[in-house]
Amino acid sequence: DAGSTLGDLWCVSHNQAGLAGLEHPVAGAYYQQHWLSPDLAQQGLAFALPVGKGCFAATANSFGNTLYAQRTFGLAYAMKLSDAFRVGVQLDYLDLRLGDDYGSTSAVTAEVGIQARLSQHLWIGAHLYDPNRAGLGGPYEEKAPTEFSAGLGYTFNDQVTLTGEVTKDLDRTQQFHAGIEYRPTPALFLRAGVSSGPTKAHFGVGIRLKQIDLDLAAVMRSQLGPTPMVNLNYRFR
Repeated sequence: DAGSTLGDLWCVSHNQAGLAGLEHPVAGAYYQQHWLSPDLAQQGLAFALPVGKGCFAATANSFGNTLYAQRTFGLAYAMKLSDAFRVGVQLDYLDLRLGDDYGSTSAVTAEVGIQARLSQHLWIGAHLYDPNRAGLGGPYEEKAPTEFSAGLGYTFNDQVTLTGEVTKDLDRTQQFHAGIEYRPTPALFLRAGVSSGPTKAHFGVGIRLKQIDLDLAAVMRSQLGPTPMVNLNYRFR
């Protein structure tokens, strides 16, 4: 949760500006199970296609079960305005469904993000989700959450990267996130992090085999237990 300055496929879920850092098409899929509960499983697909100085991307995510299901579909575009500045936008279609004939609702919202390099080793990034306060309806006129995040990333060398981020939902207190990645060999990535509100510990490992990236991760929350996650990317040449 501290990736607002990174550049990879899953910027479609964190900061679309990072898509402009991709040099080749990438396709990926992930699956995670919140607190080991099958009813709280989440999965998603994404594909990114760099074109010139820009990059197009599409993503689809689903969460929930027959009683509550949430699906999101997004189309993104990012552009590299210079070697030190990137911007990205995304349109999202949200679909919520309740079981037992309680009905469904949908909404369209947007995301926008920027990234800037301040020095050879330091990047900053910012991202805004749902600036239009998309309405979901219902008796309480509920709205999709509006969230702003900003962070930095410092690359010490080819092996160590440190990131930090603060996130603020309009209806909740701010959250803080920090992460570190260590790459002892070109094929192995070791990751760890911590986040607040509530406090969670994050651990992960990544393996790169030619054009395939395999990532395994877990989030630990003392009251509820672990949330495991697996991710598989394929980088086209």
